[in-house]
Amino acid sequence: MWPEPFDRPQEPVVVGLSGGRDSVALLRMLAMHGVPMQACHVHHGIRGEAADGDAQFCGELCRQFDVPFAEYRVDVPAKAKQSGESLETTARRERRRILAEHALSVGFRAVALAHHADDQAETVLFNLARGAAGLRGMQARRQEGDITWLRPMLAMRRTVITAWLQEIGQNWREDATNADPGAAARNGLRLRVLPALHEAMGRDVVPALLRGARLQGEVHTALEAALEALPLTDPQGRLYLPFLADKPVELCKAVTLHYLRRCGVPDLSEACVSEVCAILPSGAAKSSCNLPGGFRARRAHKRLMIEQQTH
Repeated sequence: MWPEPFDRPQEPVVVGLSGGRDSVALLRMLAMHGVPMQACHVHHGIRGEAADGDAQFCGELCRQFDVPFAEYRVDVPAKAKQSGESLETTARRERRRILAEHALSVGFRAVALAHHADDQAETVLFNLARGAAGLRGMQARRQEGDITWLRPMLAMRRTVITAWLQEIGQNWREDATNADPGAAARNGLRLRVLPALHEAMGRDVVPALLRGARLQGEVHTALEAALEALPLTDPQGRLYLPFLADKPVELCKAVTLHYLRRCGVPDLSEACVSEVCAILPSGAAKSSCNLPGGFRARRAHKRLMIEQQTH
């Protein structure tokens, strides 16, 4: 039997298959639940022969279970050098881009990722440490544009996944860099910070972190529902600024963030939201500002418009 809790997808999915323990477990669980799927493997061009072995393993696994398989290669080091971002950030962005594009190319609208409960705890700490969103974690289901991102194993502990794979005799690929606490920020959280928290508190702190993320997620969901119910936009979908004229700055920031997300602006930070808020008053010195992802915010005729810049 497969382990629980597993959130079975109700639609066909593209599985992000790395060859590691978690994605292999996800593929096996989806197969056992009879979920229609295809697998997609992204070769990042980082780990040489080991990465080649991962790709070969994934292809053979998919042939064994009759799952359509696609492999993509991307030069992450070159793209990271060009963008100035870390290898970890660049690899994540490129992987998500490729998974989304592949799903749409085969007529699918959902991508399943293998994050689990211990990953969620790391994400909560990561977001908290960089001041990103308090105790916010990942969502089991998140709509971004045309793609729904699913995490069917998000409530499942790593130990349960490992024990189940061993029970059914399923092997997987080990990424040696995962054991290096200095290779990536999340490695340090997993290998150093979480064990130190366990020791300091005298117990497993993961359930408490997950509970905090769940409660914060419920507050966020309630806020999003409340904002959706407000008369924020005109018939053309532009943000109607007179509505915000006498509102507290905190509500203005929440409305602005909500609107920017609805317009598909990626990688939003507090600084970005504050910059947009600064152009909203009619007497502001500036009436426009650039946004991530090639977008631009512009105030005109008591409206805020989000435009895609062309080059």
